[in-house]
Amino acid sequence: MPETIANPKVAPPSLYKVVIRAPIQDVWSEITRTDAPIACFFNSRMTLGPGGLAPGTKLAMRTPNGRMTGVVGEILEIVPLKRFSHTFRFTNMDDPPCRVTYELEEVAEGTQFTLIVSDAIEGSKSLKQMAQGAALICKTLKSVMETGRPSLGVRLLFTLFKVAPAPKRCRSENWPVD
Repeated sequence: MPETIANPKVAPPSLYKVVIRAPIQDVWSEITRTDAPIACFFNSRMTLGPGGLAPGTKLAMRTPNGRMTGVVGEILEIVPLKRFSHTFRFTNMDDPPCRVTYELEEVAEGTQFTLIVSDAIEGSKSLKQMAQGAALICKTLKSVMETGRPSLGVRLLFTLFKVAPAPKRCRSENWPVD
């Protein structure tokens, strides 16, 4: 039975920032790629609906082999090299979608990456998971852009993902994007 929250209240937005020693174009290309897994997004491969990288297009974050889907959403805003925003819903939870926004800004040291989580329900499982995941996303993106690969700990986490069973409800056939 899904856990419900009495009188759900929207939590204040959460911001996570990191400065990355890499050109803004490279960071943008990494967070919007669809041709390979995105290490900072837990090694998920972004699959887009027929509209491509444009507002209104459905998206799914799938395992590298495409069998399982961990996150689904719809693109809300695309401003190349500046902002990518979409709804975000974990497929293994019954929480309503929240909004995730990635903002990029050129700074003297390279690129400032900001991840904003908004419209999440206070006290929800999704918000708790996002709080843990957002910091790791920032650290992993920085590592990938500056060293060419995620940290050893994150690579071990990817190995764990391969062997850990996912719920049947996360099978990709349950989450089409077309």
